[in-house]
Amino acid sequence: MKYWEEAREGLLVHEDRRVVYLNPKAAQLLGVEREKVLGKPLLLALRDHRLEALALFGGERVLEVRGRWLSVRALPGALYLLDETEERTRRLGLEEAAQVLAHEFRTPLAGILSLLEALTPRGPEEEAVLAHLKAEARRLARLVEDLSLEGRRPGRVFDLEELWPRLQALLRERLQGRAVLYEAKGEVRADPDAVFQALLNLLDNALKYGQDPVRVVSFREEGRLHLEVRDQGPPLEAYEPLFLPGHRGFQGGLGRGLGLYLVRRLSGTWGGGAYALRREGENAFGVYFPLDWKKEA
Repeated sequence: MKYWEEAREGLLVHEDRRVVYLNPKAAQLLGVEREKVLGKPLLLALRDHRLEALALFGGERVLEVRGRWLSVRALPGALYLLDETEERTRRLGLEEAAQVLAHEFRTPLAGILSLLEALTPRGPEEEAVLAHLKAEARRLARLVEDLSLEGRRPGRVFDLEELWPRLQALLRERLQGRAVLYEAKGEVRADPDAVFQALLNLLDNALKYGQDPVRVVSFREEGRLHLEVRDQGPPLEAYEPLFLPGHRGFQGGLGRGLGLYLVRRLSGTWGGGAYALRREGENAFGVYFPLDWKKEA
């Protein structure tokens, strides 16, 4: 039991409805003193009939217990407790941030679309530019609506190779003189606009703060297809905090710190996720896609 004395997860061991062992973390989460509940009835330590039922009959639930959100897992004779209060609060904060973003962006985008519709091109070249601007504004408007929704949204099957011509068209000037290699391919099922925006944000960060060559690659691993933007920049102190709204960790980069937060938010719309890490001497920022749709096809 030495490990459990310092564990971050709470453990309560019981037998014949009496407490046999309680580690310090469990005592803290349950708000009891170990010495006063050891050997005593289980309910005296748990002080919650829902917890007692889980302990006796097994199962797994997330419960609000005395002001904390606990992930509770019950196995025969043992009850495991993990405090998810901070994580739950963070998720609610991210959800609120997404709603605020959607609200703030909706009105100016509607105005931009109205202005573009009012413009009259004076030739084929201007007409092509105006059509491109309208298409991008509508795409952003759809993404704003996506931010205001929860859960997975339907998409279509497409190949990641389709995204590169669109990226080249939008980033033409910024790509000049840069060593950018696009090697991503493979079919995924998602909203192409959402994937395009996520990849655009990742590539934008690499072009701003990374070092050439910048590579966009894809690979399969454990039933997922990964799409990564890698660069030769130096290792970063921490990667995960970069996905929090308002966090800027790229060598003092400017901006609101929303790019990677939006990448993670968008990746949830296709049932995937977003991550960053140091891989083989490169900084890798990526998203992944589930491939379970192939089983359904």
